[in-house]
Amino acid sequence: MTKKIVAKSKMRWNKISLSLLLITIICVILAIGWNVIGILFRQSGAGVTIEKEKISDKYTNAYYTIGNNPTEIAKSYFLELNDAITANDTTEIAKDVVKNFICQYYTWTNKDGNYDIGGMQYIYSPRKKDFERYTLYNFYKDMDLYITQLGRDHLIEVSEVMINSASAAEDYTVTSPTGESVTLPSVTVDASWKYKSDTGMDINSIQVHAIFRVVNNNGRMEIASITEG
Repeated sequence: MTKKIVAKSKMRWNKISLSLLLITIICVILAIGWNVIGILFRQSGAGVTIEKEKISDKYTNAYYTIGNNPTEIAKSYFLELNDAITANDTTEIAKDVVKNFICQYYTWTNKDGNYDIGGMQYIYSPRKKDFERYTLYNFYKDMDLYITQLGRDHLIEVSEVMINSASAAEDYTVTSPTGESVTLPSVTVDASWKYKSDTGMDINSIQVHAIFRVVNNNGRMEIASITEG
């Protein structure tokens, strides 16, 4: 009699163990599935993707197109760039390329995350990958954290760009990733900028001045060097 009771108890325990194991497996599968879905749909540190604004034809030209979700001042500067291209004024184009780059690169209120690097189209084409890598590990490295902690609306946004000086310079030699050197006509642009004051970030510790070397790359003005002043 005792043996039968023990046997029944073991069977009951085996059934309970099997049920618990199945429940555990199902929970693990659901957790993995939820995590995969979260990774696929996560677009930023805040978990919310900015809806892309449709770009008007007036914000594009033969060489450049305004970036995603441009601020009002970025739109204004892009129209100035259009005028400079129409006038075929190399120095003015260089100045406006710098102004547009600053507005797009140093503004974070319109970014989805640190991978969303603004102003890349203005960087010297053969070195874009290098600049992107540098940005991700330097200026943009904590953007996702700031988005999560402060909210996108409380990040930095360029409110004004001042061109201190701009002039044609001696030809500038740049090196491609393959090690090939090329010498191109260039313009040196000294620029300063301001940020909106309603930000949760410490704007006193963020870059507000630089000297840019803008080169003529087969008729397209591109930034080949940025030096903090």
